[in-house]
Amino acid sequence: MPPFASLRPARETPLGRRAPHRLAYELLRRIEAGVLRPGDWLPAERELLEAFPASRTAFREALIILECLGLIESHLGVGSQVIARRPTSRMGPAASVDLVTLLEACRAFEIEAASLAAGLPVENGPSPFAPSPSLSPSGLMTARDCRDFHVALAQASGNPAILASIRNLWDLAAARPALYVPLNAALTRSGRRIRALQGEVVEALPLRSPTAIRQAVEALFGGYLAAVVAFEDRNRPAWVQGAQGRAQRNRRVVAADQ
Repeated sequence: MPPFASLRPARETPLGRRAPHRLAYELLRRIEAGVLRPGDWLPAERELLEAFPASRTAFREALIILECLGLIESHLGVGSQVIARRPTSRMGPAASVDLVTLLEACRAFEIEAASLAAGLPVENGPSPFAPSPSLSPSGLMTARDCRDFHVALAQASGNPAILASIRNLWDLAAARPALYVPLNAALTRSGRRIRALQGEVVEALPLRSPTAIRQAVEALFGGYLAAVVAFEDRNRPAWVQGAQGRAQRNRRVVAADQ
């Protein structure tokens, strides 16, 4: 693979000018040019770090950007594989997405995004955000309130690609009745618990501990998923059709607990 000699320090790219932005953009260009094709595996972390002087944190953030753009898929313990030649949105208007699937996607992105935010240097550190989301006029927490909270949290990463991806996911949750109706209903019963978990995220971020913020965000999404699954269990005839749907949800609950 050709070296990354063209990546000068602080060079501006469409994705940003920080090291992970430049690395992600260089990989994006190579994917679009066909140097890396769908089905190919990205070079190992060590090889990329030798060619492009950056931290492991920057490298991992670059992979998150490419994954958010729909260009690669990362496989734990194996590597990252190219799956598309052009940036693509997998969450378009025609996408068929249920609420648990959406929350799982948000969780995957936001755990890593918050960890990156906590690990930023002080001068580039997380931007402050409100300690709790605003409530609707009724005083109840809604999907829109959660959307505002998580978009503010994503801003702390300082990464526009991550911010755009997380905003798109939560915009979807707040715009589709099939998603926000059950989420609002679940939040009506579990709003106090969710607010407490969001408060723990807010308290963890200034500690600048990636481990602490990962645990707090993981717990928050565990709270969301538990509330949604409990709501669906109470309304099984309306939300689940047949044994296949039940088995699928049970597998998701087990995965959320791991």
